[in-house]
Amino acid sequence: MEGDDIEEEIAPVVPVVEISTHGQHREAWGPRNDNHHNDDLDSDIYDDDDDDSNDENQPSPTRSTTHPPPHYKSINGKMKVDMTPPDQKLKQSEDLAKKFASGGKADKAIEELIKCVAYSRIVHGASHWRHAQCVTNLGEGYLKLKGYYVQAEYHADTARSIMLHGSHMAASMEEKSTLFAVLIQIYRIMGQAATALKKFPEAEQALKKADKISQERSKLPCVTDRECDLLDIELFQSMARLYAKEKKHALASEKYDKVIELMTKEFGTDCPQVMQANTEYGKLEQSKGKYANHDKTIQLFLEAHSIASAIHKEGHPDLIDTALNLSQAYAGTGWEDAEGSALSYMEECLRSCTTIYGPNHAKTLEVQDHLAKMLIRMDKMTEGLQILQSSLQNKCEIFGDYSEPVADTYKLMGSVHLSEGNIEKALRTYKKCYTIEALLLGKNHRKTKDTLRTMELLLANPGVSHKFVLNKEDKLLKRPRFNNVVGRTK
Repeated sequence: MEGDDIEEEIAPVVPVVEISTHGQHREAWGPRNDNHHNDDLDSDIYDDDDDDSNDENQPSPTRSTTHPPPHYKSINGKMKVDMTPPDQKLKQSEDLAKKFASGGKADKAIEELIKCVAYSRIVHGASHWRHAQCVTNLGEGYLKLKGYYVQAEYHADTARSIMLHGSHMAASMEEKSTLFAVLIQIYRIMGQAATALKKFPEAEQALKKADKISQERSKLPCVTDRECDLLDIELFQSMARLYAKEKKHALASEKYDKVIELMTKEFGTDCPQVMQANTEYGKLEQSKGKYANHDKTIQLFLEAHSIASAIHKEGHPDLIDTALNLSQAYAGTGWEDAEGSALSYMEECLRSCTTIYGPNHAKTLEVQDHLAKMLIRMDKMTEGLQILQSSLQNKCEIFGDYSEPVADTYKLMGSVHLSEGNIEKALRTYKKCYTIEALLLGKNHRKTKDTLRTMELLLANPGVSHKFVLNKEDKLLKRPRFNNVVGRTK
């Protein structure tokens, strides 16, 4: 009897887990509550000590591709532990990351990509190339979904270290092509992140390495032409953006031509990818200044606008952006024949913005500013000034009375008054602009100093200084500068 009592006192409190030889998962002894199957996977608590020692020497059974419901075991009847194997959890997180990324849920997608990194380390090990692939995917998520370039560069560099310092043996030709694809992705992300961080030499070096590996991969017999084209599209577009920022216009134009050709071959003529490439190519031509090819710029923006009209309904943001770019391209030519087209596209853009967003939206005010500047360049000062004055109240409501858009509007209005010869109105308007810039940017900012210099030139006019009502600060500005000769006595 005493022995039985002792055995009851030292009985284990954790239920024994049976490793089934017939099934594909582990189950705890005793009845299982079916309601646990419907719980959220994110609230799982993993048991790190119970089964690790028993599973080291056991071969992993063949598992089906479908995702069975999670299996829980109870600890003292209070807690639950998810017994789903980590390789299945890795597959689930990969699928969820793709789903959230396509749905625009960036934070949730990043969360699932972080889980993938943890699961891949458990399943494959810290030095396996599959783990490096998951780290690379996390870096690409930070780059494309969040725009966190430093984090993307860090994770890509971590994945590169894993790939270069680990011993990776390809079991088949298909696996070798996947290894090359991971390396191409790593160097492409490093190049894109370095381009955004303005590390142009490092970016160019990384993208050239990716291009070299891509050429080696294309020689493998298992790699199809379509796979090579899809990789080259992203790689050439990254190189084109880099060359555009480096002002290497010839190299950038060459890459954009290849990108548009490959995109048209893979996705067709009317697709968002081709529209974006044409828009970027047109802005590249505009950036050449007096050496820009206006005909080519207009043609590229026309193609982008026609694609947007074909794939989107009236009032879509892409239609507004392409019409705005096309209007600015016509206005930048300086041709008299192009003024009518520039105004028509700009007015179309303004009508669409007013209909979709309303008059008190930032996008509508941005288009109004572009229209006012265009009218001023066409010597239609009165119409441009009316648009600027009518937008002031809305800008104050949206951005605040002391905001940079309001200050820029006052400065532009002052320049219009000054060009018309109305110096008093120009001086009052510049004074309002200076007050906002001094409070917002500080008196030592470049824009504030430029406005102050303009005011000093206007106040130096004797005919204006007597008519204009000066406060104490203006009188101090008008006073001659102090030097050591002033106030000297014999």
